Amino acid sequence: MASRTTCRLFGLALILLADAVLAEQPPDDVLMRAMQDELERTMQQLHMEQTQPPYFVAYRIDETERATTAASFGALTQSGTFKNRTLAVEMRVGDHNLDNTNFLPVRSWREPVSRTRRRSLPLEDDYRELRRHIWLATDAAYKNALERLAKKRAALRNRSRDDIPDFSAETPHTWHQPEQATTMDVAAMEATVRDLARLFTDMPQLNDSRVGAIAANRRTRYLNSEGSSFSQQQTRASVFAMALTQAPDGTVLQDFEAFNGRTWQQLPSMEAMTSAVRAMGSALSARRQADAAERYSGPILFQGQAAAELFAQAMLPRLLAVRVPVLEDERMGSFAASLRNPFEDKIGARILPRFLSLRDDPTARSNGAGALLGGYAVDGEGVPAGATPLVENGVLKTLLSARNPIAGIARSSGNRRGEWLLPSNLLVTTTRGLEESELRAEFLKLVAERGSEYGIVVRRIANQTLILDPNDSAGFGGSEVQVERPTRAYRVYADGREVPIRKLELSGFSESDFRDIVAVSRTLTNYSLTPLLRNAYTLRATSALYGSIPRDSLVSISTPDLLFEELTVRKPLGDIPRPPVLTHPAFRTAARLGLRPRTRAASPTLLPPTPRRAACRPAWRH
Repeated sequence: MASRTTCRLFGLALILLADAVLAEQPPDDVLMRAMQDELERTMQQLHMEQTQPPYFVAYRIDETERATTAASFGALTQSGTFKNRTLAVEMRVGDHNLDNTNFLPVRSWREPVSRTRRRSLPLEDDYRELRRHIWLATDAAYKNALERLAKKRAALRNRSRDDIPDFSAETPHTWHQPEQATTMDVAAMEATVRDLARLFTDMPQLNDSRVGAIAANRRTRYLNSEGSSFSQQQTRASVFAMALTQAPDGTVLQDFEAFNGRTWQQLPSMEAMTSAVRAMGSALSARRQADAAERYSGPILFQGQAAAELFAQAMLPRLLAVRVPVLEDERMGSFAASLRNPFEDKIGARILPRFLSLRDDPTARSNGAGALLGGYAVDGEGVPAGATPLVENGVLKTLLSARNPIAGIARSSGNRRGEWLLPSNLLVTTTRGLEESELRAEFLKLVAERGSEYGIVVRRIANQTLILDPNDSAGFGGSEVQVERPTRAYRVYADGREVPIRKLELSGFSESDFRDIVAVSRTLTNYSLTPLLRNAYTLRATSALYGSIPRDSLVSISTPDLLFEELTVRKPLGDIPRPPVLTHPAFRTAARLGLRPRTRAASPTLLPPTPRRAACRPAWRH
């Protein structure tokens, strides 16, 4: 015992001496050096009495610089920049076959992971202080891992378990990208959001709007005990515009436009964004007077963004190899069953038409439809990026995976992105694409064959991350496929007339409906988004991660227009909120809003309230 104590004290003395020497060296990459030195000490010395030392440790530091601006109806509401450093520790105790991961304790529901494990680092390159923070995080992660492993073993004492390992073996990989200088022109961002937000001042039918811009630069450094290491830089620029109104009967109507690029200079021109935002606002205003949806079953054509968003919301989650965790409490069995991906049992089965194929390719930077923004050189676990054929001629070949095996998929496809398992660039290709005129003719032909008066074309579907009223959302419902409501849908008649539909939603839609796509376009649409995963919290809570990782990973989807022979839509269910009692304060007359005075005494001119009336606040939200 005395000998062990002497060795530890000697080792500690060597570390302190090394710290003193290293502190005098010029600062090359102090962050990577601090991680490396603490990792060596951890693997050599970290263990407690009668407990196992870690068999795998990884450190990740994200250094993020971000600028954010926002405006509403021409007025700037937010502008600022910030810079931070976050640390995440991946700590595994046990062995590759059984460790502290893939286990969901009851306590995880009462202690949100993001709060209990958040770790920030100093912004200055202070080697000693960085080592101190990494040491404290490592200590906390190790104790948490030991507790999780003990509970997992206790839960498995009276249960059978499959023989799938908890962690896959991968070849160590090293890749380091030189750091590139970036600039963030906050003044230009402010001018952009002001000018775009000002467009809504000419649209008195709209109750609320918001325009925002984000520019971000993130450099990630990663190191693990197997010998893998990487550093890479990712930049992103986004502009989005959201608007909301209510129909005369109170029906909430929303829409959005979003523009993404790797840098601010790669965004569309101001003229193009202005045109798109103005068109969105005009279409949203027109929907107030559009006819309500009727129940309809028949051909539906999804074009452009709607085709990509439909694919992202309905098909993307099924392409991920998500493992069902061991539960501490067996009463959570129904919840665990909802996490199971039905596509695990469909590998080798047809899930798309035979003329469609699908692959995920993080190495792709662009295609014939433009830029692809989901790429990277190495994933969040140090696995090099590479294309993964997912569907060939309609047949599912595999699922995207991380180092968390499932039955039939033992290795990582390189798709760990931060905390989550996500695609990069999903590319849908076809061997039988039609020209736009040919696809429309096929669509009208199907409508005529059914003897229907009209068919439906959908050109935009809502995205859950870009809505002003979160109550007006399909949300997540168990294990069923949930698709947000179309925001631009039209009845198309045989003579070519297009009549907008106020609001509708898909009814009974499932991933199996993709097999019944009858035709697609030759042209492609590239669309980028930040997906929301229904099981995102569970993935995070059952991992070995301890700390914080940014969550703004973009996924690009490239898809043709999709023609379904028969789908069902209906009027949305649920209560309709009442419209505002008073008119929008930014516009002087109620007549411009197309509203009738509520009483004879009501004046069409909205006058400033008297002091007595000022005490009575209207029942509105703005």
